[in-house]
Amino acid sequence: MREPQFRPRGVLVCLVLLALTVSGCVGISAPVPTPALQAGTPSSAEQVVQQPDATPGAASAALTDMKDIPMGVDAEGNFYRGDPNAPVKLVEWSEFQCPYCARHVLQTDPLIMQTYIATGQVQHTFRHFPLDFHQNAMPAALATHCAGQQDPKYFWELHDWLFENQAAWSEATDGADQFKKQALALGVKEADYDKCIQDPASTARMERELQEGMMLGVQGTPAFFVNEWFISGAVGFDEFKDKIEKARAGQKPPPTPTPLPAGAEFWQPDPQRAGREYGGGYYLGEATAPIVVLAFEDFKNLDSAEHLKSAEPTLKSDYIDKGQLRYSVQLFPVTAPRAAAAVICAGQQDKFWEFREQLYTKQAEWTEGDDAAMQGFAKGLGLDEAAFGTCLASDEIKNQVDQALSFAQSDVGVPSAPAYLIIKLDAQGVFENAKGYPGALPLDQFEQAIKDISAPPTPTPTPAPSISKADLSNMPMGRDAEGNFYRGDPNAAVKLVDYSDFQ
Repeated sequence: MREPQFRPRGVLVCLVLLALTVSGCVGISAPVPTPALQAGTPSSAEQVVQQPDATPGAASAALTDMKDIPMGVDAEGNFYRGDPNAPVKLVEWSEFQCPYCARHVLQTDPLIMQTYIATGQVQHTFRHFPLDFHQNAMPAALATHCAGQQDPKYFWELHDWLFENQAAWSEATDGADQFKKQALALGVKEADYDKCIQDPASTARMERELQEGMMLGVQGTPAFFVNEWFISGAVGFDEFKDKIEKARAGQKPPPTPTPLPAGAEFWQPDPQRAGREYGGGYYLGEATAPIVVLAFEDFKNLDSAEHLKSAEPTLKSDYIDKGQLRYSVQLFPVTAPRAAAAVICAGQQDKFWEFREQLYTKQAEWTEGDDAAMQGFAKGLGLDEAAFGTCLASDEIKNQVDQALSFAQSDVGVPSAPAYLIIKLDAQGVFENAKGYPGALPLDQFEQAIKDISAPPTPTPTPAPSISKADLSNMPMGRDAEGNFYRGDPNAAVKLVDYSDFQ
């Protein structure tokens, strides 16, 4: 369904990244609110070495055990490890204070090292993306950069130490001193290190790398390019394996979508296509409804099928049909991409919703990749079978499905299906608020979520006017008949009695 015609942007995208992302540090300058869908960050138990130590830790063990792996500095001054002639280039954008980056280095990086880098299939290059709300990110980036100027091995050894010990220095006020102490323990020469740290060109380079990453579309850390394939967040090894194998086979990602109309968001209704959004999604309800639900679905998911049966009828009768809610289906085809392609093809013949219902209500009657079953559903709905089959076999539809999954994972940060993003619009139809929900959402919880986001925001109390010391000194004060001290008009209609203790 995700047609190659858009690139999401604007206020909602920023919100969605905060609301749904589960695997990265978001690259914004403002403080990051608590995500609505948030997985746990790496625990401190994963980061145990706290003192400067010249011996390698858990993450650097892979490098130590593979001493013959080439490492160096490329023509642009970036540090790499692995065969520079490897057919696959893995470029990592990262920062040392990001907990998700540490999780990647501690859990996934050793597997990539052993499987692909040590075997000469992949060259790994590190790029700096220091986020400004992490106080020690820039000092750590400078420390590795300057250590590496003396020998690339110092870059990678300090790189590993920083991630292994992130919990110990992350909030430290003397982070730069700790980094220098560890660099010297590794064998770095102090005078040259200090000169590099103090050189404005070093800071300028880190800032330039940040800008270069942003120009390439990096919005947070960690982020990776596997040749032309993009990976966002601390995903598992299987995701890297999938992209590396595709790159080795010479496969290319789907074409880059072209921009939306100026000022439009992917979830907004397209006035040129009834029941469709600019991003290609299908929706039920009024285009002007004040509440929008984005439902990220995988058609082989049991919870999504149960939602169709137990929740959607009431949502339709009580909210959608009454103009209160617009319900939009967004594809998240992790386990059933072929079924997603089939529903897109049915949509081309104006049977999207009917085909979707068939997939869910007859979920036990088909398996992923069973084109005969898909053709059977198409025939039962009276579709042009030849046109449906041609559509199902086309590369264009496969690219749309791939783009839908990539968008949901990388741009929105959807963790699993089903997932829901509920958006509140103001009276002018402008985005006002949103909240994300991972996993199944029963009807009562769905209705409560709609009620919660529909409620007007709690007004901020107007603070009482401050009283100057001069006004306070002119206020009446004295002792009452019982000997208690008071201040204020003794004839006031309201008496405030304060029982207090000075400690």
